[in-house]
Amino acid sequence: MTSAYERGRDAEDAAKKWLQNKFNTPFSRRNLQIGSKSNGKPAMHNFDLVSEDNQIVAEVKSHKLTKAGNIPSGKISDTYHACFMLEKVNAKKKLLILTDCKFYEIFKRYSEGKISKEIEIVLLPNGNEAKKLSDVRTTTMQSALEKTNRPDFDVFWSRLTSWLSHKQRILNWTAKSGYVGEDFEAVYAGGKYVVVYPKSALRVQRVPKNDFKTVYAKWDEYAAGLIPRFYFVKGPIVCSRFSKYIISIIHQYLNSKKVER
Repeated sequence: MTSAYERGRDAEDAAKKWLQNKFNTPFSRRNLQIGSKSNGKPAMHNFDLVSEDNQIVAEVKSHKLTKAGNIPSGKISDTYHACFMLEKVNAKKKLLILTDCKFYEIFKRYSEGKISKEIEIVLLPNGNEAKKLSDVRTTTMQSALEKTNRPDFDVFWSRLTSWLSHKQRILNWTAKSGYVGEDFEAVYAGGKYVVVYPKSALRVQRVPKNDFKTVYAKWDEYAAGLIPRFYFVKGPIVCSRFSKYIISIIHQYLNSKKVER
């Protein structure tokens, strides 16, 4: 398995080649002034890649999500620090180069409106040609849609509730075993709700049909890794904990032998 150090080194090498081809000038690690100390001496920072004339400056991050797929807060903080250094340096072009699609998506959303507009965030996945966010989404979505031919929601809901006509034990697909939100039971008892029996709650939960519809509409993007569960937690779902129930139920349903193809 590739270590974080090796991944970072490979990412920097790939970014260097891409930058040199794009701008037709050499790039190297370089110390640049980002301010002044209290004693009047220059405050310096060692940037990952700098053009020969110091006018193009790039920081490279190969961060990925955690193994459990959770939001890597420490890595996001480290990337914000790189942005802070880029904001301080005097250069015509400032680039933050990321190499993981999922981390790129998350950081773009987290950092919106919080970092300087001078900084251009670039995705350079696996050392390939750099892509814009829209290009990545289109390519990945096309791949996902080629593999899935999902029915419309009304058909899906009918099949799902039929599958849940008897109480099902659902594995939690959104957290490690032993964490909050572990395995639970679910059943459809009629109407526009699925009844959930979680271990961590004192009372049963009634998860509405409309919340299932919201997640189902974005399922291809979620399954392709373009949006994290956090999107539903802080977004359109009525209750934040419902996202883990819905995702786990749909995930298990789609992986069940009882699924109608």
